[in-house]
Amino acid sequence: MKNFLKWLTVPLAIFLLAACGTSETDNGNGENNNSNPPNEEVDEDENQNENKDDSQKKENEIRVMEENLSYEIDGETKEETAFLKESDNQAFSLHVLPDFTLTAEEPNKDILHLNDQSEVFMRIEVLPEEVDMKQLEENTIIQLQSVNEEVEHPSLPQDDFFKDAVMMEASSETDTVTAFIVHNDSAQVKLTLFNKNEDTNYKDAFIEMAKTIQTK
Repeated sequence: MKNFLKWLTVPLAIFLLAACGTSETDNGNGENNNSNPPNEEVDEDENQNENKDDSQKKENEIRVMEENLSYEIDGETKEETAFLKESDNQAFSLHVLPDFTLTAEEPNKDILHLNDQSEVFMRIEVLPEEVDMKQLEENTIIQLQSVNEEVEHPSLPQDDFFKDAVMMEASSETDTVTAFIVHNDSAQVKLTLFNKNEDTNYKDAFIEMAKTIQTK
């Protein structure tokens, strides 16, 4: 009888030890209870993929080829269809009215000029992300002072494109030069408009086309 109890006790002890080991490392289905929480690395990867998708979506955004623009000229409102143009000199696009042409002026500078008067134009400069805005504003004032020592700060156009922009203007007897330093979600650019005082003022037409600028 004692021998029987002895052999019965040994298997029972082995069974209990095995059960204890299973409770620490196995849930009974062959799975480890001490495994890392699932999906932590997966969630991080998903966030990275989402950021890449958003960036890719912005790069691949398709713009409409035509857009109707309304602008004032000689006290009258005119509406025309503007066509999408991409710069082959800088990374931006905009809608251009029929009487104007977009062309490269020099590296990092384009001009959008009136077809009949090339001296009436808007210079477009795409700004680098790390540009010093304060220094750029000071340099622009110096440039405008070559037209007139007195540089004015007119009211900005009422449009989200020009929100938080800086606008400066200087006039001589023959010319008016208007500069915008723009920084928004669509574009970071410097715009310089040149108009002849004795001729038709195309300032509003340039502004309407400028509002369609998108950098890539």
